[in-house]
Amino acid sequence: MELGSTVKLTFKGTLEDGTVFGFADAENPMEFQTGMDLVVDGFENEILKMNEVGEKKTFTISEYDAYGEYLEDFTQKIPLEQIPVAGIKPGKRVTMHNSDDGNPVVATVISIEDGIVTFDMNHPLAGKKLTYEVEILGIEDAPENFVSHKEKMEHLKQQSKLLGGDQGDDFR
Repeated sequence: MELGSTVKLTFKGTLEDGTVFGFADAENPMEFQTGMDLVVDGFENEILKMNEVGEKKTFTISEYDAYGEYLEDFTQKIPLEQIPVAGIKPGKRVTMHNSDDGNPVVATVISIEDGIVTFDMNHPLAGKKLTYEVEILGIEDAPENFVSHKEKMEHLKQQSKLLGGDQGDDFR
């Protein structure tokens, strides 16, 4: 399969202990265009090795090719009275806003003790090996003028330099 192809597939994703974390069946298949940074790298790399409709494959990807390692210090403690969301309880997923850039961050409530809520901002699948059972249902060739997400980002970076953005070590 070439970069930029649109692929339609079924999959079942499991953890090492057999827990199913995700799936797509023939009635509701997963469909995405490769090269657009729409799925984790390890998954896409394995899909790109597949070439035929009906092809089946089982593969495992490491945490580094999935959602990264689990970072122990990627937690935050906040007094309960400062949380504007009602019904906070362990296991609940909430959206917080990063104070540095204002971007939303999804976090999981780990615990509530002595009026302090501890949030975990790691992805729920961080630090885990992921096993996928995949079957390709359809492949459409890449459009003739396909540009990958990576190529687009590099182009925007270069344009920013030309237009007076971050010059870094490059000067004109």
